[in-house]
Amino acid sequence: MYGSTAVHEQPEVLLAAVHIYCDFLLCVTSLIYFRNEGSLTSTLRTLLFFTALMITLPVGLYFSSKAYVFEGSLGMSDRDSYFYAAIVAVVTVHVVLALFVYVAWTEGSRQWREGKQD
Repeated sequence: MYGSTAVHEQPEVLLAAVHIYCDFLLCVTSLIYFRNEGSLTSTLRTLLFFTALMITLPVGLYFSSKAYVFEGSLGMSDRDSYFYAAIVAVVTVHVVLALFVYVAWTEGSRQWREGKQD
């Protein structure tokens, strides 16, 4: 397993995880504000983007928070770190779902407004 000394010797791994999360937020922001493609293409891209996020983000945050945050930095036992990492993964799933609903809602209202003005 991962020891606490390995985490303190490699802080760039934690910084890389933060960098990936910031890139994720940048992608979501650009997806929300810079959609100017056709309706079907935009909808499919949105669906594929959030499908990829739903698969990769909770799993990645589960293992990284378990190894580097809960076991490494906080020194929790293996059993406790499983529990708290699962909570992180569940919260991540809910955040991704909420973002998807928000993007779908704004996209639908934007298309409705454009159709109403025609």
